[in-house]
Amino acid sequence: MQFAFKKAQARAQENYHLSLRASSVRFSGFDGIQIEGVTLQPEGADTLVRVKEIALNLSLLDLVAGKVGFDEVKVKDVLVTVYNKTERNNLSFFQSTGKPKSATTTTAETNYRKLGMNLKSKLVRAFNTAFELENIQIKCEDSTNTESVFVPEMKYDLKTLTGIVINQMMEDTLLLSGKVLEKNKRYQFSIQHNTNSEVYLPFLNHEKGLKCRFKSFTASLGFESSSSELQITTSVQVENFHINHWRLANGDVILEQSSFSGKLNVRDDAVELDSSSTIKLKDVSTRLFASYQVTPDTIFVVNIHMPETVSDTFFHSLPQGMFNTLKGISCTGSLEYDLFFQINTRQPDSLVFNSLLQKKNFTIKHYGVENYGRMNAPFTYEAYDKDRFMRQIEISSVNPMFTPFNRISDYLVKSVLQSEDPSFMLHRGFLPESFRESVIKNYKERRFARGGSTISMQLVKNVFLSRDKTISRKAEEALIVFLIENLRLVPKERMLEVYLNVIEWGPNVYGIGEAARFYFNKTPGELNLQESIFLAGIIPRPKAFKYQFDEEGKLKPYLSGYFRILTGRMASKGWISSVDTSGLLPDVKLKGPALRMIVKSDTITPESDDELPLSE
Repeated sequence: MQFAFKKAQARAQENYHLSLRASSVRFSGFDGIQIEGVTLQPEGADTLVRVKEIALNLSLLDLVAGKVGFDEVKVKDVLVTVYNKTERNNLSFFQSTGKPKSATTTTAETNYRKLGMNLKSKLVRAFNTAFELENIQIKCEDSTNTESVFVPEMKYDLKTLTGIVINQMMEDTLLLSGKVLEKNKRYQFSIQHNTNSEVYLPFLNHEKGLKCRFKSFTASLGFESSSSELQITTSVQVENFHINHWRLANGDVILEQSSFSGKLNVRDDAVELDSSSTIKLKDVSTRLFASYQVTPDTIFVVNIHMPETVSDTFFHSLPQGMFNTLKGISCTGSLEYDLFFQINTRQPDSLVFNSLLQKKNFTIKHYGVENYGRMNAPFTYEAYDKDRFMRQIEISSVNPMFTPFNRISDYLVKSVLQSEDPSFMLHRGFLPESFRESVIKNYKERRFARGGSTISMQLVKNVFLSRDKTISRKAEEALIVFLIENLRLVPKERMLEVYLNVIEWGPNVYGIGEAARFYFNKTPGELNLQESIFLAGIIPRPKAFKYQFDEEGKLKPYLSGYFRILTGRMASKGWISSVDTSGLLPDVKLKGPALRMIVKSDTITPESDDELPLSE
């Protein structure tokens, strides 16, 4: 026993620079081990773990098989103290130390079924080990937060699990329970708030981090296996689930009643979520299928199907905190949604993407928080530069810089359409093909190199939503676009008119009226083709316009390729004539206030044509 403990001490020191000590290590009876006064301390740091007493009962069956396992584990009086601050840290060994990785590489393919079976056997072994925990104290302190969790008792007797977890800082208590439904096959686990369900879970309450809380959580897990496949069945039910992350939304996203049930089929070369898998949000059920296979090619597939659903049921089941402007909306008819996505990672150009939200007898009876038809009348637009409010802009004749659609140069209209959304006048808010091409390009370049937003989507974001780059904002944007475009709440010409009068064209320059004056001392109706192409090209990055000019305010010749491609595409559609393009050069010279903002040439970093918008 002393020899085995010394080996454990040596491994802890060699692999993690951890000092493992115990005041007493001895056998107790025929199959028992008693360990007392255990401490675990990282080198040069505060003690991480102190344990008064550990009692282990060896598994004789495991010993006969040549393995070390335990039938029962009892742990009493534990103190875990974690410091994760710059000036005081006893967790750094996780990142800075560890066994050197072998230089040997292998080309052997991953066998997912074997990995799954190994994981299953470890889980089943754990479920076949009884344990008792008593007086467990965990304290964690970082630069922004201090947390303390106390477990007075937790017990598992191979049939049932009971436990209490107390969040001492928030005076919150969680009750844990579980049971074995079928030995070695099916298990159930649940967590119930006994006191304040408004408190986030401990260790998940950090600024810019993931936070979550719930009233109750229940999950089950089951295994079935054969010589060719491992099946893992799972179900999860959560009541009043709150999740908070800055990438998801500005505040909590709330799922009042949600559940998931599914079957994961694990084979040697593939992992598949069975098509019977279901996600349910309140009263809306959606079928989900996904697969990942690695032979002969690596292919990933996702298929989502929401069957025909009463529209009010759909809207009332949307997660709170994600669709704020839709709150209170009432509709008639029904909706049905299908999504299919497939990518072969060796042949990304073959990517398939289809997304369709279908309506049947669908109309809006009553708007919610926001009336999406208000764009048809004069309104006040609030201009923001990222999160900073700039000013209010009247979208009406009250504003002398507002320019009606019929008084904007046709060259400007066509240039913006070609650059941003050539099919705008024909589509219903979305271009699946454009999205498909964006995913392909982003996958190939392993970065976000191209977006797939239509003018409709940009307009909705500008007029109705915040500029937050969150999943919530993007989802709400897509649903609003569907309503506006499919119910024809706003005519296309009016949408384009509003778009051209609200978008940013430069530093504190909003709308084409201000842009034409700022750059050229002209009205929007006086803009020529070259000036229009330039203005269309700066929409994605309007403040960077100054890097495209020399110190005399003349457009740099390297942009001639962009001009040539854009005019060629416009000419092929019949939007402009050969007379317009004959001998056309990027002959654009600043004449307005923008001239005073030109950066000297020795500070300019040339840009490539790839950074300019060139929609098909």
